[in-house]
Amino acid sequence: MASTEQSPEARELSLVGRVELRIALANTDAQLQDLLNTYLAPLLLKLASEHRAVRDKVIAVCQHIKSRIQPPSIKLPVSELLKQFKEHSHKPLVRQFDLQYIHQGLPRLSRPEQVDLLPQFIHGIASTSTSSLEHASQIFFLLLRVMTQYDLPPRASNQDRELQSQLQVAEEDADFLRRRFGDLILFNPTPTKSVPGLTAAEYRFLDSEDRPQTWDQKSGGGLNLADTKYMICQWLASDIFTHDQRLVPVLFASADANPRISEIGDDLLKRTLPNINLEDEALIKVLFGFYFGGPVTSPARAPLRIKILTLLSKSVLSTTFADKIVQLVEDGLLSEQVERIMVRGRETTKMRTAIFNYINFVARQGANSSARAVAHKLVYALRDFIETQGWPVANPGEDFALRGLGYEIIGLLLKAGPPELLQEENLELLRWLFRSLREDNSGNSTSVSLEETLSTLMSAFSHIEDRDVEDSLRQFLLEQMNDLDQSDNAAARLGKHSFSRSTRYITVRFANRCLPYRDVVARWVDVLALEHGSQERHEVIEEAKKGLDPYWHLMNQSWEDRSNRSSNITEPQEFIFPDFSATASFFLGLVDYQNLPVAVRYQESLEPATALQGRQPAACSAAVRFCRQMLVMEAMTASEEPNISINADWERKVDLTVAASGPARLAISKALRLAEESESKNHLPALELLKASSQCFQKFEGSSPGFADCRRQCGEIFTELCSLSTNAFLSPIISVALNLERQIEANDPQTRALAAQAFGILATHEESHWPGIFDAIHRLEKLYLISSTAVGAQVNKIHGALLALGFFFSRLSFRRGEAHKEKWFGANFDQFLKTLFATVQKSKDTLLLDAAFTALDQLALFHALTSEMISKHVSLEELARTVANSARSGNEKAIACLGHLAMVIEGDDEIGRGYVKSIEESLHDLHEIKQTESQFAVGEALSCLACGWDSKALATKIDVEVSGPAIPSRYQSALPQIIDRTLEDCRQTKPALKKAAVIWLLCLIQYCGHRTEVQERLPACQGAFKRCLSDRDTLVQESASRGLGLVYEHGDRKLKDDLVRDLVGSFSSDKAQTSGTVTEDTQLFEAGALPTGDGNSITTYKDIMNLAAEVGDSSLVYRFMSLASNNAIWSTRAAFGRFGLSNVLSDSSVDGYLAENPKLFPKLFRYRFDPNTNVQRSMNDIWHALVKNSTVTIDQHFDAIMEDLLQSILGREWRARQASCDAIADLVQARPTEKYEKYLGRIWTLCFKVMDDIKDSVRVAAAGLARTLTGILTRNLESSTSSEKTVATLKDVLPFLLSTQGLESSAEDVRMFALHTLLEIIKKASAPALRPFIPDLVEKILGLLSTMEPEAVNYVHMNAQRYNLTEQRIDDMRLASVRASPLMEAIERCLDLLDDETMKALVPRMESAMKTAVGMPSKVGCSRILVSLSTRHSFVFRPHPDYFLTLVQKLIMDRNETVSLSYATSGGYLARGASDNAVIQLATFLKQKLYFGSGDDRPRLIAGELVQAVAKHASDRFNSLASEFVPFVFFAKHDSNDEIKDVFKEVWGEHVGGSRTVSLHLKEIIGLAAEHLESSRWVLKHAASRTIADVVDIITGNVGQTMSASEAETLWKPLRIALSGKTWEGKEVVLEAFATFVQKGPEEFLSKKDIADEVKKIAMREAKRQNEAYRPHAYAALGQIAAARKDQDFAVVDIIGSVVDQLTNPDEDAMDIDSGKGSHKDTLRDLTLENAIKALAPGVNLQGEGAYEFLDIVGKTENLKPIPTAISSAVFTASRDLLKRSLAEKVKLGFQAIERFVCLLFEPVDGPERLRKVRAGAILELSKVEVATSAKSEMKEKVTKEIEKEVSPAVKQELEQAKSNL
Repeated sequence: MASTEQSPEARELSLVGRVELRIALANTDAQLQDLLNTYLAPLLLKLASEHRAVRDKVIAVCQHIKSRIQPPSIKLPVSELLKQFKEHSHKPLVRQFDLQYIHQGLPRLSRPEQVDLLPQFIHGIASTSTSSLEHASQIFFLLLRVMTQYDLPPRASNQDRELQSQLQVAEEDADFLRRRFGDLILFNPTPTKSVPGLTAAEYRFLDSEDRPQTWDQKSGGGLNLADTKYMICQWLASDIFTHDQRLVPVLFASADANPRISEIGDDLLKRTLPNINLEDEALIKVLFGFYFGGPVTSPARAPLRIKILTLLSKSVLSTTFADKIVQLVEDGLLSEQVERIMVRGRETTKMRTAIFNYINFVARQGANSSARAVAHKLVYALRDFIETQGWPVANPGEDFALRGLGYEIIGLLLKAGPPELLQEENLELLRWLFRSLREDNSGNSTSVSLEETLSTLMSAFSHIEDRDVEDSLRQFLLEQMNDLDQSDNAAARLGKHSFSRSTRYITVRFANRCLPYRDVVARWVDVLALEHGSQERHEVIEEAKKGLDPYWHLMNQSWEDRSNRSSNITEPQEFIFPDFSATASFFLGLVDYQNLPVAVRYQESLEPATALQGRQPAACSAAVRFCRQMLVMEAMTASEEPNISINADWERKVDLTVAASGPARLAISKALRLAEESESKNHLPALELLKASSQCFQKFEGSSPGFADCRRQCGEIFTELCSLSTNAFLSPIISVALNLERQIEANDPQTRALAAQAFGILATHEESHWPGIFDAIHRLEKLYLISSTAVGAQVNKIHGALLALGFFFSRLSFRRGEAHKEKWFGANFDQFLKTLFATVQKSKDTLLLDAAFTALDQLALFHALTSEMISKHVSLEELARTVANSARSGNEKAIACLGHLAMVIEGDDEIGRGYVKSIEESLHDLHEIKQTESQFAVGEALSCLACGWDSKALATKIDVEVSGPAIPSRYQSALPQIIDRTLEDCRQTKPALKKAAVIWLLCLIQYCGHRTEVQERLPACQGAFKRCLSDRDTLVQESASRGLGLVYEHGDRKLKDDLVRDLVGSFSSDKAQTSGTVTEDTQLFEAGALPTGDGNSITTYKDIMNLAAEVGDSSLVYRFMSLASNNAIWSTRAAFGRFGLSNVLSDSSVDGYLAENPKLFPKLFRYRFDPNTNVQRSMNDIWHALVKNSTVTIDQHFDAIMEDLLQSILGREWRARQASCDAIADLVQARPTEKYEKYLGRIWTLCFKVMDDIKDSVRVAAAGLARTLTGILTRNLESSTSSEKTVATLKDVLPFLLSTQGLESSAEDVRMFALHTLLEIIKKASAPALRPFIPDLVEKILGLLSTMEPEAVNYVHMNAQRYNLTEQRIDDMRLASVRASPLMEAIERCLDLLDDETMKALVPRMESAMKTAVGMPSKVGCSRILVSLSTRHSFVFRPHPDYFLTLVQKLIMDRNETVSLSYATSGGYLARGASDNAVIQLATFLKQKLYFGSGDDRPRLIAGELVQAVAKHASDRFNSLASEFVPFVFFAKHDSNDEIKDVFKEVWGEHVGGSRTVSLHLKEIIGLAAEHLESSRWVLKHAASRTIADVVDIITGNVGQTMSASEAETLWKPLRIALSGKTWEGKEVVLEAFATFVQKGPEEFLSKKDIADEVKKIAMREAKRQNEAYRPHAYAALGQIAAARKDQDFAVVDIIGSVVDQLTNPDEDAMDIDSGKGSHKDTLRDLTLENAIKALAPGVNLQGEGAYEFLDIVGKTENLKPIPTAISSAVFTASRDLLKRSLAEKVKLGFQAIERFVCLLFEPVDGPERLRKVRAGAILELSKVEVATSAKSEMKEKVTKEIEKEVSPAVKQELEQAKSNL
């Protein structure tokens, strides 16, 4: 029969059937496993058949297979199934069954087999999600289970680098894994099935409803979510993932709520971020996406948002996402969404702080366009946030720190935002901030933030384009200064206590920074700030003064001048001053600020200026003074004279220029003359200034310092303006003269002098009101007529009158010429002269004499006196002699008077010449005056005597408008004579004369240098000055130097060249230029004044010649060195510095010398830093004079200068060493490192050597050099450009710092600075540069922890008791010091930079440091490093904990307890990462070596600390190895030492605890205790005994648990051994446990004969012991055991009876205890009797005579009188128990026994209720005993009586029950 071909369906069914048959025929699991390995995967593939029958057949076979593979020993072909699953992605049914069997088979594989599947799981996992998300989810969780079995290689190792290829991880697979890992880290199962940051699909992927057991670890196949997250973090750290791939997952991990995960996440994030480009737009979008969420995702949780904000704060690109930034602020600060995302409280503060920090970053670092885009919305959002906290008065409980930060950010945004945001017309935001500053009461920190904010905004107002805004700003500033808006105080409106803070300081700053110097309103704000004087805050006054001073205004300004001035701010012509007209008009009330500079109609009146009305003196004087300064500057600018340079002395120079400069006064006079014209813009302002100064001078009459100063300043200005004004200009105010009498008579001498001069100027005006003037003159005359008798205040008035009349008569005569010929003048003047001369001759009052000299001086000066007038009253010679006598005391007024008296003689006759000669001699004799200032006055007087009005000293004396006086002919001969004589005096050897002559010659040239007579003698003057340069007196040198400068200035071009040529020739000549002979050995310099750098110094001419030869150009060097004609010049160098020689040397005739002789540059450069300040000054002057471009010159000769300095720094001369240090510090600053890199090593070495110099100042200079080098190095390290050169520098410096020349130096200063430098380097250096040195650094710094500790600490530690301290307390303070030490911070910084290679190198260094550490701080530091490595750096430390744990075991037994404790703590942390073997070894060590192996308490205590540290800091390891720790902890918590016991008890209570733990580890605990029960050490033996007792108590004390026979068998022997032996303190615990064991032990065990006999033996033995303290417990135990074992006779009656006999016998005292205290003896006796009597009840034999024996024994207690309550209670209790026992055992008591019980129980009792209640209980039991009726009646009657007497309801209740029983 021909076979027909089968259909495909039939063939498939046949194949499936054959497979089914084979599977069905498999007899063993092994056969079935082999078949499944072959056929299971192909069989499942048939599920993809197109025939339904085939698919159904396969499913049926699968069901059969399912039933057959239940045994877990059958392994499934997981690998083939997994391969098939991935290859047939289009066959869902096949994949479903594949997954089913993979799920079932994977747990059956061994760990290596599962690990081998890992590449197969990972490869192509990304593609699994394309076909079925559910399948992808399942395979992902299978992958997680496999990954938990894989041991990752160490990070950054070769195995880690090969991991990606080894596991066949494609890029798309890695990307898939990192995305799912990130989702998993965010995931947390919730009832709502939603998690912030995850979509619904992502949530279902991780927690499908079809797989509820996924995260249920109890289900068998479930995973622990926290452990899984931790595991994937470890995988993320591997090299499988790139930095970009791992960023987002580790970011999520760092924000996880589980600290274990966040810790590893933070560590990974730190390592990842340096390699991430945060300027990637895609990344920023991702971060914002997670932050805000999306259409299908909710925003991230607050911790993650905070982390995201931290990253965004490092990305400048993120600042361009304007919409996101605005949304971020609105959502985070103002939206209700923040309440849903954050928990109120601390998390809210953190979140908002992060938002503020990010906005701060946007404002500071963002591009201008970014800030402009968001500024408007953010500013108002932040403003709304602040106002929601309460504004301006903050609500209580708000976060003020955020409030202050909000203000600061508003300022930054306003500065960075568009100008129109802040520069609005009404200045709303600025007003808001100012009001906040004034009224915000949220604390000082907020006010500081506000001030900083407003300071930030100043630059925003530096470019105000809108004039309306500028006007608004002016108006606003004026309002602030005038407090116009203070009434709008928020606190006042709210009815609260008004709070207000001054805004004047910030207002003045705004005026100075935001408005240019030329702005009149800004300067008025400065004036107003000065108004309150000393009552105002110091900073307000200082800021106002800076605003009025152009120099400081320029220094502090934050705006760029819109007039395009040049960079040289010291040039006044390039600086715009306020217009005088506008300034005076506004300050003095001619216009308001809105009308500047338009003048309004002016009314001529003497009323005070409007703007100054009501103002304080300080404001008035400041306003007047500033107006006068602007007038001077405007006048000087308009003239051809050099203007006043703008520098720090500008204000003083203005005053000096006006007071002393003739050209300047002429310029001002010219300006005032132009102001005379009515059409001039300055007419009204200048006149008003004159009036205002007059009014202020007259107005402030108080005696306070403020009034006096203001009056004086205004008086000076008024007098000055009067002296410079024309007659026509003064016409409107001449009436002021009549109002000056009060000032003339004032108490202040300066006021009187100023008023007198003003009176003289105004009263002599041609338009004066003469009748009034005459009246005033008569009133003044009446005053001086009483001068001979005046005292006190009258003297002041006479002084003013003399001055006023002197100025009046002199000016009147000067104006009119022939005034003395007028009758009225002659009479009054003659009387005045008479009084004046009388005062000069006779008065002893210094004040009146000064007035007389001044008046006489003015009369002589202005030719009001003639020789004839003088002769009428006194001879000329006598007058001159009298004045000269006063002049000899140094009275400068007398000196000036003497000089001016000579001007009275106009003729050239013999008499006149004699008079002039006598005055000249008088002046010459004044050389003895020692005061230098007086000699300058003499010089000025000589110039007047020699030239008269032609002397420039008188150029400023004319103060009225009149033509200059004629110069008499006699002066043509007087000047040559005087100057020749002065030249001769300069040659004199008399010091005083020579000093005076030099000064006089200087004055003559200065005041008379324009005269031909002086011009002809300039060469002679030069010679005289040159000789005086060598004088020892510094003043003579300086005067001579200045004189040479004047000689040079007064000569013409030819003369200048000749003088310079002669000067240089004389310096370079080898001829002696000084008096005496100069030889080769003449000393020209003091030793050390001119060091050469080699230990020697220049002292003689021979030394100079030798030095010249060394330099190589002898003529040039000798010529230069000859500037010092002898030692005085070079020892002080004063001649060169301040006055003139440097100007001479800078002339073109000497320019270029140094350029031709570069070898001098090193020496000259060093001399600039000489320790002597005069040397420094002079050398700097010479340097600047001769070197045109210092920078170029130094760069050109850098190497030569550096070599010279490096040689000189170790020279023998301390001056050279100190100067070299300073010079090197100056040389290396502001120069590129390449310039001096080759010298750096030598510089450091030599610097540190000099830091140990014997000279203190040298050490200070060396320290300064070292600080400079450190600063340069750290700046290079900080800069973004620090690269290979900086790293190379670091490689040179660090070894040096660690060497014997640095940290190991013997000099403390060197060590300290090396340490400081090292810490700065560690703080600032980058990781690649510092890593090679980390091992050395850590080791060295650890040693320094002890080295740097003050020696006093060790002393106090050793003598702690003397200071009432404990060593532990001192150690605690030392430990706190170590923790806070900057050294530990440096070590932590080093540890943060560790990588695997550096960690390997650090291990031996750490070991060395730990072994060699001597001091406590170093040892503690070592332990803290181990803690840090185990926690914060666990990744790099992972291979090393085992090694260090072993090392800690060797070092933990330190003699210092703090060190031991620190090492114990570190051991606990080390156990975290140690292997199981290492932890087991640690447990063995602390048990065998520390606790059981040592005889002292301290090792046991250290063992406890170590166990506690492991349990606390490595709890997972402690629990996983509980069998190693728990039995030992249980044992040790029974230690005899309380301190040790407490430690172990704490460990047991906090980390173990529970009776079930004891049951679980019973065998180990019993074994450990049994091992030490027979120890030779009592401590261990007793602890073991207590351990056994505690075990018994725990096992028998468990509710619902009984002791098993096996447990009893285990406990019996150790318990028996624990009770053997003699009695010891605490043994009663064991005895009580024994009694409990007998009571609650299993009957089948205790009933054994040998056991029962042993129990009896032990109980009786212990009861018979004679230890008094132990016996009470033994009797109690005997009673308990007897009650439990009724089948045995324990001879209780015999034992107890003898004891009671002994204790109740009053004649014996067997209780003779050691204490000897009766109370203690009685208490112990009572306790013994109590327990003994209680033991009788269960121990007597009731079947015999037991009841009578009981009654006999208890009756003996009556021998105790009185019977203690405790014993009575014991008798009643025992009686009750005995009666209850008789009822229970149905033993009938005898009649006599009952009667004795009745007698015993019904005895009268007067005790506490407790005792009566116990007796009542016994009576109740007695009532239940069967007795005769008569006895019952008797008993009932007794009970009734007791009831009647009883007051306690509880006792009555008992008795009532007894009565009812009867």
